[in-house]
Amino acid sequence: MSRRLSVPFSRLVLYHGEIGVHRGRKAGFRTVFGFRSLYNVPFVKLAKKVKDAYEGKRVPSHDGWPTQREGLRWFVEQGRDGIYALNTKSIRVRTRPDGRYYILGGHHRSLALYILGDDEVIASRERH
Repeated sequence: MSRRLSVPFSRLVLYHGEIGVHRGRKAGFRTVFGFRSLYNVPFVKLAKKVKDAYEGKRVPSHDGWPTQREGLRWFVEQGRDGIYALNTKSIRVRTRPDGRYYILGGHHRSLALYILGDDEVIASRERH
């Protein structure tokens, strides 16, 4: 069973070691931005890098960036309402013992919301 809640981006932590390797993308965000692993990385640490690159500042030279940017562009063009209308359960989080939240799914959607200037995400909380 899950429950919807608003989670500030500042309280999100990445759960997976790599994200964004799907839909034909060969290189994920960890690889593109040179992280050793994304597990336990604060969401905002990655999101700031992604937003800067998306806006043309500090663009990574990795050849996987264009496909990641294209995936983000599609979500950004949908806007906030469009992102949430796609599937409200796609952004999923799990509570950590320290009161922060692991983001389990909906990474591109969450990054697009960050790019759009949001400071929180509406997500479905999953129980262990």
